[in-house]
Amino acid sequence: MVLYTPDKLAALLGVSKSTVLRLIRAGEFGQTVNVARQYLVTEDGLGEFIAAHTGPPTTNKSRPQKPRRGTADRNPGPI
Repeated sequence: MVLYTPDKLAALLGVSKSTVLRLIRAGEFGQTVNVARQYLVTEDGLGEFIAAHTGPPTTNKSRPQKPRRGTADRNPGPI
């Protein structure tokens, strides 16, 4: 069984150690192993986290486009 420290996870995920600790406390990595007041994340927990947070990008096509604001749309008045 492979165990990851918060420092190692921060390097793997490209985030800060405090972000990893916040995610661990929120339960994002599933069950953790606690040794000497240090959280250790299992390989399965890391795999579940990656599977839950990766996928195709979402596009929000249901929201209508706002009209663009600019001087081209304005009436310049009498010239």
